[in-house]
Amino acid sequence: MSFDAKALFANLTEKERVRGHHSAEGRAIRVLSRALNGWTAQNLSGKDVLVLCEQAVGDWLKTRLKLSAWATLDSAGLGDMAAAQGLITDREAAQLKRMASASPSEEISREQVEDALEFCIFLVEKHW
Repeated sequence: MSFDAKALFANLTEKERVRGHHSAEGRAIRVLSRALNGWTAQNLSGKDVLVLCEQAVGDWLKTRLKLSAWATLDSAGLGDMAAAQGLITDREAAQLKRMASASPSEEISREQVEDALEFCIFLVEKHW
């Protein structure tokens, strides 16, 4: 799949305009839009983008799971809980685990960053 940041950003902007940003999904999409914009403008590193992806999905899942915003579960744990409750698929939970397991010291490829962005955007949009 080809990564088209311009089309993704336009799609996110339109969805946010139409559906608003006050829902859990809207807040997650807003963070992901900022991550996408920062990545394409080369203002954010790959690690920064992955952190924002995890934050956006983590906060979204906490809301969906009716957990406190201050809950200390990582996105992998939240993914497991969400899959157990049928909010996301086991495959999506496994993808979240792979994302969360990236070592802070390991080099992150452009493809990994763009795949993570696309996956997180898809995951949240699927439930919006």
